[in-house]
Amino acid sequence: MKRPLTTSFSAPPPEQARPPEPPPAAASWRDVAPFAAALLATLEAIEAGPKAGPAMRAHRSAMRRQGESAAALGGSEALEAVLHQVEEADAARAERRLALVREAWTGLFGDGV
Repeated sequence: MKRPLTTSFSAPPPEQARPPEPPPAAASWRDVAPFAAALLATLEAIEAGPKAGPAMRAHRSAMRRQGESAAALGGSEALEAVLHQVEEADAARAERRLALVREAWTGLFGDGV
């Protein structure tokens, strides 16, 4: 049996090569809104409940998972967009809420946002 002459391990000619895939688009407000809503619900639960113990660890873990999901969607830009939405939701409580979220997100993308 003869090998076909078209078998080649070299790179295809330039006209047959696929162009590089474009980088993912920045996450829009609509893309990160579910993460911001989940964070706001968790933050409201923190404000209404105990500030220490197993409940707080569970809330911090939930916030961390939301941050990881947002980071997977759009990287640090998505994380910043989520933080911006949390800040806009309630200006009076924004500083404390952002501190809690940043504490939970420490280590995401190296600098903790």
